[in-house]
Amino acid sequence: MPSLSCLWNRSRIGPFADVALSPRATRAVARHLSGCAFCRGRLEHLTTFRSQVRGIAAPPSVPDWAGFWAGIQSRIDLEPARPLREPWWLPFWKPVCGHPRVALATGLAMVTLLSIPFWPGDESEFLPAWAGPVMVQDVGTEDPDGSVMVYSDPDRGAERGVTVIWVFASR
Repeated sequence: MPSLSCLWNRSRIGPFADVALSPRATRAVARHLSGCAFCRGRLEHLTTFRSQVRGIAAPPSVPDWAGFWAGIQSRIDLEPARPLREPWWLPFWKPVCGHPRVALATGLAMVTLLSIPFWPGDESEFLPAWAGPVMVQDVGTEDPDGSVMVYSDPDRGAERGVTVIWVFASR
């Protein structure tokens, strides 16, 4: 009756019959076969089957290659020799890949050029803002020493523009 040990050793019976297992695995399978009649019967069946197949099958004959190579050589001789055209991009690539130092320098230059837009700038450095036309109005106040100034964008209109009001007070 098969057991859990049979399940473990079932895949090793074929290599055991071919003497293709490591010494440790061979000892383990032999120990199992000494106590398991089911797996011994399987080994005997496999050995009998292999000996019958070896007796029936004839060894393959060595093919005659003499006529094959002569035919290949005659076909090569009959083919017209056509010049190979290089791709259009090969002359541009050869100077780069033809020499390792040039290829390395080109690669480093490309990495540097591609990394410039991502290079972090100084935090105190800001891009200049473009200033458009601004209308400045001076509005008088009741205080003779104070003044109010109103800045607005005349092109954008009151509904879309930004208005800034500065109040200067006297001291």
